[in-house]
Amino acid sequence: MLAARPAAVKFNVPSTPEQQACSQAIDRSLNAFWLLVERLHAAAEAHQPIHQVEETIFRDLLAMGRSLLQAFLALSGDGDVGPTLTLPGDSPSEPTRTLPRRDGARARTYRSIFGDVPIERICYGDGPVQAAPLDAQLHLPRRQYSYLLQQWLGALVVGDAHAEAVEKLQTILGIAITVKASEDLNREQASDVEPFQDSRPGPEAQTEETILVVAADCKGVPLVGSDLAEGETPATSPAPAVTGPQPHHRRGKGEKANKKRMAAVGAVYTIGALPRTADEVVNEVGRDESAQRRPPPQNKRVRAELLVGKVALFLWLADEVQRRDPEGTKPVVFLSDGERALHEHQEEFLPEGVIGILDLFHVLEHLWKAAWCFFDEATEKPQAEAWVEAKLRRLLEGGVGSVIRGLRVMATKRGLKGKARKTVQQVAGYLKRNRERMKYDEYLAAGYPIGSGVVEGACRHLVKDRLERAGMRWRREGAQAMLDLRATYLNGEWEAFWTYHVVKEDDRLYGKFRKAG
Repeated sequence: MLAARPAAVKFNVPSTPEQQACSQAIDRSLNAFWLLVERLHAAAEAHQPIHQVEETIFRDLLAMGRSLLQAFLALSGDGDVGPTLTLPGDSPSEPTRTLPRRDGARARTYRSIFGDVPIERICYGDGPVQAAPLDAQLHLPRRQYSYLLQQWLGALVVGDAHAEAVEKLQTILGIAITVKASEDLNREQASDVEPFQDSRPGPEAQTEETILVVAADCKGVPLVGSDLAEGETPATSPAPAVTGPQPHHRRGKGEKANKKRMAAVGAVYTIGALPRTADEVVNEVGRDESAQRRPPPQNKRVRAELLVGKVALFLWLADEVQRRDPEGTKPVVFLSDGERALHEHQEEFLPEGVIGILDLFHVLEHLWKAAWCFFDEATEKPQAEAWVEAKLRRLLEGGVGSVIRGLRVMATKRGLKGKARKTVQQVAGYLKRNRERMKYDEYLAAGYPIGSGVVEGACRHLVKDRLERAGMRWRREGAQAMLDLRATYLNGEWEAFWTYHVVKEDDRLYGKFRKAG
């Protein structure tokens, strides 16, 4: 038997129209609640599956939430502040403006997580100028979508394509959002990422380790054809952030299937020193040993720059170094591959005394290129593995010069010609150019990291896993917005960013109202 229903919430009589509207909305919510209780009793008697009951409860709670939100709006009034509204000028030198009250209330839709709720409010304006005090009072967003709904959608979008994200949100909440609206919201939110990052304090000193590591690499982002040109002027109208698969066309000789622009990817973290021997590193690389005792990175932050590229990335890296080591007491290690531009930017933007280290995994890639010039891939794989291991060990012991000489001598003795000889010469040249960044015996003794696995992971998680899905082609601005927001999410700063973004957006929209009181 059902328990007796308590009386619905009522305001003392006589009540204002606002209180009456609030009471009615609360009554609707209470009626929905008790109807749900009755349905639960019926479901139990019918032995209904629990997952069906679970969905019934969730859908009814959404409806109840919408009624309660309407009750809150009823109590909030309509924002009528009198016949006129006085606002300050756009600058201190400009006079104040007095706006007349417009006849009748104007409605705007508020799309909450519970569904659409109309908001009736008094507006002020003369000609094209219009202001609504209630909008400021309620801290309404620029668009109809609630900040909470935007935040939830954004958390989906940084991991899924816009179409997939809006479909998932509709499945959960029953709320339809267009892909274009999702893309527009993405770009608007991303405009606050850089100032948010600049405002972040450095990590607490007690959470940091002894070595400060800076790593940089590059990763391609597939762009639409019109955005591949360097220095292209953005279109005046908003362009889609990403498009679907492009129509197939026959490629010309030498034309690549994927047209990409390189994004500069960076990571900053601290790590504890781990002195090792050459044999220990060889075992770790070849047999995945010692990995468990490797100290984990602390307070890792990642970032990717597509629009401005390496200069913007290194400005951020330099700021992070200053933020993480303001006294300049930590050894700073810069890990990268052999790209000259990265080393030049390191020298230009990072402090003096930075220890530049050539990523060992890129060195291994080059050793394997040379190995397949000396050994047959189908029949001599064990010999190639032993050769690469021996060369790697020699490099780790500080014998870069002997490895370079050995490559050249071996190429001559084997009588390599054509492409094979050219490949070995390129590998030897690569090692020679980067010799000053290959003092691995010293690095290992000091406990420095010598592999850029963190930034390699950033390239994959930050860029590839989201921006290189099948058929995706991006506009540059849309790609950068996604990179900014995805980095914020991966850095564990999503909640902090949204607090910052809402405050900044609210100030942009209603700063004048706050000043006017």
